[in-house]
Amino acid sequence: MKPGVWLVSLALALLFASPAFAQQETEQVAQSDGERWYNFMSDALNEQNFEASLVYVLGDRIEPYHWLHAVEASGEQLELIVQMNGPGFRVLRIGDKVSHFHPAARDYSLRARSINYLIPPAFSQKFELIKDYYRVVAVGGARVLDRKAQHIRLISKHDNRFGFSVWVDRDSGMPLKVMMMNEEGIPIEQVQMTSLALRQDPSPLLEELKRLSMPPLIQMSTLNQQMQSNVRPTWQPKGFKLVEQKHHQLAVDETPVDHYLFTDGLTEYSVYIAPRATEQAGSMSVIGSQNLYTEPRNDVIITVVGQIPIQTAKRIVAEVQ
Repeated sequence: MKPGVWLVSLALALLFASPAFAQQETEQVAQSDGERWYNFMSDALNEQNFEASLVYVLGDRIEPYHWLHAVEASGEQLELIVQMNGPGFRVLRIGDKVSHFHPAARDYSLRARSINYLIPPAFSQKFELIKDYYRVVAVGGARVLDRKAQHIRLISKHDNRFGFSVWVDRDSGMPLKVMMMNEEGIPIEQVQMTSLALRQDPSPLLEELKRLSMPPLIQMSTLNQQMQSNVRPTWQPKGFKLVEQKHHQLAVDETPVDHYLFTDGLTEYSVYIAPRATEQAGSMSVIGSQNLYTEPRNDVIITVVGQIPIQTAKRIVAEVQ
């Protein structure tokens, strides 16, 4: 072997053997595996016939739910989520029509490809759609609901939103446990399955529900609604989109307020702009599962509340013009 060739070979061997290269290669493998498990989960949520029980946990609040999903021979999806305690709130999806039923409120239907409740809508879509602002890594195995599970983590690329830990059933791809994590990695909200039954055929119950009379379809035109104030948010973290804006009065004291709702498919936040009261002198932060930051400016008070870090909320307020 010529001396030059030998030196190049030695350099490459040292490079591939170096700890930095080995760590980079390990991280790339973990990310590739993470994307594969995420897409396995999204396929399961669209293709599996299943019946599950789960609990939603937020602090001391624990709510049980029943969840059914089916795919007909035509490819149309049927989905039902029922609240097991309290007034009996339930949501039914038939294809791209989602109907909300609540004993204490008016029933209505919307156009949507998934039920935006308990499980983030982005979980039913390919990772490709959120890869610009999240990365996903596989971080090891675990046992959840007496099933072998793969733990994956969704991490913000820009530290401007909350992340998730998800435990995916290795056999079916179903999400057995989901935890929302704040910027410090502390769990603030979680959904845990307590039972899961996979079915070969769609549940007869869902077939019966198709015969029900569905509530009227509401045409969502709130993005074009006239707002009271000319002060409005002008910046949002990459990936977040404005999905609703409306002017209304607060139920507590009838204060008029402009409300803007943003989401990236995994998390969401709201911006409220209201007339400033004379006693509201300074800014205020509240840390929790829904972080809140409020700041008076001239004759209005601006409030941001949602599943985002306080520093992100502060920048959103600073960019209101």
